[in-house]
Amino acid sequence: MTTFILKHSVKKKFLPKNSHLFLNEIYWLKKLKNHKFVPKILHIDYKNLVISITHEGEKISSENKPKNWSEQLEKILYILKKNNCLHSDIKPDNLLVNKKKLVLIDFAQSIKISDLKKNIFLKKRIFFDQYSKNRINLSIRKNIVLSNDLRIIVVWNQKNQNKIEKKIKQNKNTFIIDKIKLRKNFYTDIFKDRIFWVDQFYNKKISKNTNKLGSNIYVYVVKSINPIFKLNKMIFSDENRIVDHKMFTFKKNIRKKKLSVIHISDNFEESKRNAIFLSKSIADFPAYYFFKTQNIFDSKKIFFKKLNTHKKLKYVVLRNQTSKNDDIDILVNNYFLFKRISDCHSYKNKNLNLISNSGDPIEESGIKVSNYIKVGDKIIKLDVRFVGDEYFDINWQKKILNNRKYHMGHYIPSKENFIYSLLYHIVYHKGFIDKKYVHVLKNYFKLKSVNFEKITQIINKYLKTKKYKITRPLDLTIPVTYQLDDFSMNKEIHLIKNQINSRNFSGANKMMYNIVKFQKNLIFISRKLFFLLFLNQFNLIKLIIKNFIFKYYGRNN
Repeated sequence: MTTFILKHSVKKKFLPKNSHLFLNEIYWLKKLKNHKFVPKILHIDYKNLVISITHEGEKISSENKPKNWSEQLEKILYILKKNNCLHSDIKPDNLLVNKKKLVLIDFAQSIKISDLKKNIFLKKRIFFDQYSKNRINLSIRKNIVLSNDLRIIVVWNQKNQNKIEKKIKQNKNTFIIDKIKLRKNFYTDIFKDRIFWVDQFYNKKISKNTNKLGSNIYVYVVKSINPIFKLNKMIFSDENRIVDHKMFTFKKNIRKKKLSVIHISDNFEESKRNAIFLSKSIADFPAYYFFKTQNIFDSKKIFFKKLNTHKKLKYVVLRNQTSKNDDIDILVNNYFLFKRISDCHSYKNKNLNLISNSGDPIEESGIKVSNYIKVGDKIIKLDVRFVGDEYFDINWQKKILNNRKYHMGHYIPSKENFIYSLLYHIVYHKGFIDKKYVHVLKNYFKLKSVNFEKITQIINKYLKTKKYKITRPLDLTIPVTYQLDDFSMNKEIHLIKNQINSRNFSGANKMMYNIVKFQKNLIFISRKLFFLLFLNQFNLIKLIIKNFIFKYYGRNN
């Protein structure tokens, strides 16, 4: 459909293949013509499939919204329901403001409520009208929820929908933000292959015999009310993982022995990924909720002030920004608590690049702690280290937090812990001296010149005195800069295999690159490394080819 906006009118021209949408628009505009919240028909050209309607203003925004817009919308929804009409796409683009009055447009894919109950509908995604207020709130910058509290619930079989929705509403720990019905072939917007879509949705290999998307599905975007993160044993494996305990318990209670009935995400990053695959694009719903609701801090000072108000959270800024492009390295006592308070989002997720510092986020049994917050119109990146992640010896991490100092609005390590944690970072995380640290090291240790061998001796002596161990960080793309013995090298090879199995091929290449760069004695592992290198490139190329092919072609599912 092509839309021509004139001074006093709007022309909508439909393609011949969409003549049913042309007639549907006319049907609803005529049916609702006595109500002021719909445009008036000026002219209909049945031959050329063109409708001319009145121009009804600009889409709703924070600048033009009427004071009583919410009440107006409720009245519109009441009239639609009374007329057996489900608009199915009430979003900011389709709700206009004209002289402080709301006008609803685009009825081409609206349907009868009675038809929806019979499973008759025109489009791939039906957005239920009763939750439209939450969609509009996003356009007027009224944050209805913290993004990190959002979860996704998918009812794979529509026969179970009524029963499950009732349980969702009865659950005191969830609140429905939006409800969407999706036609079973909606996935073709992203991939044409059903199995491959399900595989990517779950972020793991799925059986080709899966019956998911064998029927239309229902999706709920819900708020997890005051989530508590605890260690839980997973349903499908012996793995123990920290998840949203209330949501996980709810999922177990609903599923019982019916494993393919429902999907409920139990952390934010999984929810965000699910929402992206359920949406036409990240600019569309439900994905739009996950990006648009992220908290925006007015300044870094306000960000730290919020952290300071939470008594259960302990943090220190290990290394602050020295330029606008730098990350903030922060150490916290509770990763999940920090994540929710700051409302940060992960990045550096695994990808199809040849080599990158990437992987699944911690929440999804991954290795990456790279996150970002929004401050004004800028993005500030954070590396969120936490007690027990082996970034430093756990006893040292606790000591750093217990001996922290308040300085200019935020917490920093004591002078001793700052300088020696910096030395450790240079020697055992980077393997080289960055120019920005030279001046600090010279001043503290009163050195005329700084060389790598000298600072290695200093940090090793300190570690020995304090009885701190050299640790392998959970973030596996950090290189091991010291020389590994046979046992430790085999352990590193095993970790690379795990990343290949989790399809983090780009990150696995980074790990192998780090071994070649820092380990001198590669003779005994050359065969193992060569095999892994070959296997990883084969799998990476295979996935790249699948991604390309399945965007245009699907197997007979």
